[in-house]
Amino acid sequence: MVLYGNRKLHLEEKSQGYLENNELFNNQPPAFRQSDYIYHQRNALDSAEYYFRRGVEAAQQIGSDHYFNILNRSFLALVYSKKGRWVEALTIGEKALQDALSQDGMIAPICEIILSTIFMEIGDHREVKKRLEILTALEKNLHALEKDSDVALRSITSIKREKFGLKQEAVVQEETGSYFFSVQMFGPIRVFHREQELDATSWRTVKTRDLLAYLAHQDKPVSTDQILEDLWPNFDPDKASALFHTTLYYLRRLLQQFTNKEIIIRGSKRYQLRPGSILTDQRQFKEIAHLALEKTMTENLANELEAAILLYRGDYLEDLDYQWVIPVQEELRNLNIELKQKLAVYYLKNKMYSRAVTHLHQLTALKPYSEEVLRLLLTAFAEMGDQSAVKKQYTVFSQTISEELGLQPSSEVSAFYKKICAINGS
Repeated sequence: MVLYGNRKLHLEEKSQGYLENNELFNNQPPAFRQSDYIYHQRNALDSAEYYFRRGVEAAQQIGSDHYFNILNRSFLALVYSKKGRWVEALTIGEKALQDALSQDGMIAPICEIILSTIFMEIGDHREVKKRLEILTALEKNLHALEKDSDVALRSITSIKREKFGLKQEAVVQEETGSYFFSVQMFGPIRVFHREQELDATSWRTVKTRDLLAYLAHQDKPVSTDQILEDLWPNFDPDKASALFHTTLYYLRRLLQQFTNKEIIIRGSKRYQLRPGSILTDQRQFKEIAHLALEKTMTENLANELEAAILLYRGDYLEDLDYQWVIPVQEELRNLNIELKQKLAVYYLKNKMYSRAVTHLHQLTALKPYSEEVLRLLLTAFAEMGDQSAVKKQYTVFSQTISEELGLQPSSEVSAFYKKICAINGS
């Protein structure tokens, strides 16, 4: 183990130099003591999170071949699990293990043990059992490490190649497996397992479908009390609790028809869907939208936005009649409007007038009183040389706000309209 020892010493020296240069030496526990920090300082989880985050940054700075980076991320995931942030814990922990599998040495078994601990915290005993079986299969290979360095290196290579005792087919399935279910949450709710849609006869009750949609909507674990308040708001607490657990039972039985994975995980009286188990159009829409709003519009970005807008098939969760849905619907409706308007402006600037008109026409239905949308649409028609469309659109807008609001177009919009008409010789 001389080579491994030299590598460890080299990395340790670089780590110490980085910490001293950045005045972190007296504040941050050394990497090899950070696990003790978690277990013996349970009331300092915020500090532990801070240190492990700094550890990740330090590992990136010192160029440690990802070894300490992976270790710090793995322990950071453990901290998140102890703080009840299970989505982040599983996401970071599983990614750390995946990265660890590409490294030599004992980093991967360490990450495997930490991830098993996280699953235990969450209460996913089936996953814990599977990972314990993996570690048991691994144990035979580890005895060689105590006897001979050459044998040890061969064992590590074998362990890495065999992926901790798993058959190669199982590894590929675990690493490249797709989502178990996809949920269309814009417009009428639709749930699919691969290409198969779960139709109305699949659901034991409407509430079973609503519970799945509710959990798919959440981006963090949600308490039992919150679920009862959101889905059974007008029921006696005991009655609501009984209905919830019955509905949960129905939903679990339904999902188990398609996979033996535990899709709904529970810990400390909080529930969530297993990260990566369900794909929703809402999440895809928001990810693309927020990315687009932060960047300068380009042709590629416009194409991505067009794809995102196609996901917006109607109001979010329009089948659900709950108070908590209303502000979310409004937020996503406004986001869709913002994306359409950004696309329209981009198309106008790039003389793609017909595309601009397509989005602006839709915006007039969504924002019938918007003078900003009117100005953009009048500009597009004028640039296309369609003066009759300019006059018609202005007349429709004037009549709408007069009949519904008792108002007239502002002086600015009126002047803008007259200017366009004059330029086009009318």
